[in-house]
Amino acid sequence: MNKKYFVLPLLCLCLAVAARADVMSPDQQAEAVLRRIGVSRGICAVLGDVNGEVSLALARSSEMLIYLQLTRDQDVETVRQVVDAAGLYGTRVYVEGGSPERVHLADNLADALVVVGEATNLDEAEALRLLRPGGLAFLPGKELIKPRLEGADDWSHPYHGPDNNPASNDRLARAPYLTQFLADPRWAPLPQVTVASAGRVFKAFGDSAVHVREEPWLNTLVGFNGYNGTLLWKRNLTPGLMIRRNTLIATPDTLYHGDDKSCKMIDALTGRLKDEIIPPREVAGGTFWKWMAMEDGVLYALIGEQEQKDPTKRWRERHHGWGAHFTKGFYQEEHPWGFGRDLLAIDPNTKEILWRHHEDEPIDSRALCMKNGRIYIFRFGSYLACLDGADGSTIWRKTKETAPELFEALGEYQNKRWDGWIGWKSVVYVKCTDDALYFAGPPMSKLIAVSTQDGRVLWEDPTYNFYMILRDDGAYGLGGATNKQKDYMSRKFDPLTGEVLEELKIGRLACAAVTSSIDGVFCKTWDGTVRFDLESKQQRWISPMRPSCSDGVTVANGLLYWWPWVCDCHLTITGVAALGPAGDFDFAPEAIAGRRLERKDEGGAVVATLTESEADWPTFRANNRCDVTSAATAPITVEPLWAASPSVPTTPTAPIAADGLMFMGGADGIVRALDGTTGQLRWKAYTGGAIRHPPTYWQGRVLVGSGDGWVYAFEAAGGRLLWRFRAAPEERKIPVYGS
Repeated sequence: MNKKYFVLPLLCLCLAVAARADVMSPDQQAEAVLRRIGVSRGICAVLGDVNGEVSLALARSSEMLIYLQLTRDQDVETVRQVVDAAGLYGTRVYVEGGSPERVHLADNLADALVVVGEATNLDEAEALRLLRPGGLAFLPGKELIKPRLEGADDWSHPYHGPDNNPASNDRLARAPYLTQFLADPRWAPLPQVTVASAGRVFKAFGDSAVHVREEPWLNTLVGFNGYNGTLLWKRNLTPGLMIRRNTLIATPDTLYHGDDKSCKMIDALTGRLKDEIIPPREVAGGTFWKWMAMEDGVLYALIGEQEQKDPTKRWRERHHGWGAHFTKGFYQEEHPWGFGRDLLAIDPNTKEILWRHHEDEPIDSRALCMKNGRIYIFRFGSYLACLDGADGSTIWRKTKETAPELFEALGEYQNKRWDGWIGWKSVVYVKCTDDALYFAGPPMSKLIAVSTQDGRVLWEDPTYNFYMILRDDGAYGLGGATNKQKDYMSRKFDPLTGEVLEELKIGRLACAAVTSSIDGVFCKTWDGTVRFDLESKQQRWISPMRPSCSDGVTVANGLLYWWPWVCDCHLTITGVAALGPAGDFDFAPEAIAGRRLERKDEGGAVVATLTESEADWPTFRANNRCDVTSAATAPITVEPLWAASPSVPTTPTAPIAADGLMFMGGADGIVRALDGTTGQLRWKAYTGGAIRHPPTYWQGRVLVGSGDGWVYAFEAAGGRLLWRFRAAPEERKIPVYGS
């Protein structure tokens, strides 16, 4: 259908839905919103829903997390009770107070915003701020769509692009950073591959799980919302395939995945298989897709015979870290994957084969790369050639016989030189620009630059294990590692002459890929992630997490992504972590009481000052000395007096005891007080985020810190809120592992 005949009726329908929101039932409003946004998982912000009906309807009709913000404190407390009674508080629906002029969510986060009732003070710019690109805002009488972020970049191929150069052009992902989200899975198998496009990120997980915790993700392909970490879909991969190669390409609408049978065309939003590309076996030399690239809408593929398939490994180790836990193929001297004789250009829309190039000796896909219409193919000791991407014709070709000096410079294949210190044998070892090919990596005995114009040697460096990042200002060679070497000398070269422009001290461990943003270079170190700042030429640590063994830091969608791994020997943050630009965010604002301290009922009854009994257990480890002892003289009762009531949360903190009561927090953000004798619920009080640590008792007050950024003081006897202090520098909610 012609778009001009489609958009107008759709717009009219949207305006009609928005205009009729006041006459629609909550269930009808929820159904209309979910139908329009097209996803059932994610984050939906709601304003003005003073009865909580629309929010509950959205939660019951989908898997969305609902963030409801209300203006009046009494409405917040009332709706929290309603949502709690429905069993959804702190798990699916979150209720907070605040003016609609400022919604307490991070930028580019929500999939949808629904404004109902009296929340009419929301500015359109504020609505667009909190929506992720492509997200929808349903305002009174109108609908807004968040446009794509100007300056955001895709990571369409496993090494960013078909040139194998993992340097992003994203102009938004600049330091300093704020955390955008933390998401599951916490741990995942090896190897891994990542691509990203149009606000979505796609992850392929391989066939080696060191611990039981990684097994649910073996041989899976996953789609994530790139702005809030929501798992969009998950599908199985063919077992036994070595996925760490260029056979995954992301576009805004379609994810292309090549396996042993075909190239799957997968719907990027739903994970549904849309179609397959299966060239004739006699043309492609087989059905196994070894390598793929896409440029200007044309799909290029190296296809060939079936490969060695290793059995899926479930090591089920109990120790920390991972050790040398890979499948059989990784331990063979000769690399058994990724060689093919037939290179094809294919129109993905019609599946027509545009041209075919055949080699008698198989092409090594780790050396295949492409840039601006030129494809470079290589095999150690045999040939190096440049093909025209338009028709497959040979622009130039060098062989051992016609260019012995080139192949002498390239040297012999180093089939034993690979491991977690040097680099994996599956990693690419050729990258290209318009002017030069750079050979570097485990198979090479040195770094060598070759002209893309005629195949002649431009320069070489004796360092054998550089990881190359090619930037406009120079070719960055990140030095390799050995077991005995923990400080590495890296260099910045003139790309065409090899002149050393700078000596760079960057500590790199080779098991994780090196990647680059517009203002930094990222690599794994002994202490997490190091960011080499390109302006100051200094190392900056991002220390809570380290890059995954395969991918390193992915830079796309205006964000930086860290991925789950199998090791638990480095630092603390696990899972999927995303950081975004902080801009001028004030990380250490002055804690002015009038702005961050809220006192409650100051004119009410005075709370009696209570003294601590020696028999109480008022803090997590008994008392401020943390000696886990009690001065109680009464004999210890062996038989339990009562069992936990249904009112106790499924994930409570450790309890504390004082004044005949037991106090505990929960992951749902609720503080509960139980009668110490009967176990019956005496009172409950609400916070806006998960409570991970036990409360503390002091002089008749229960104090607790919440994941919403506030410290609360409740009256111990009845649960009345006395005051709360915002410890967080700003009201900025983000998703943390599904909450």
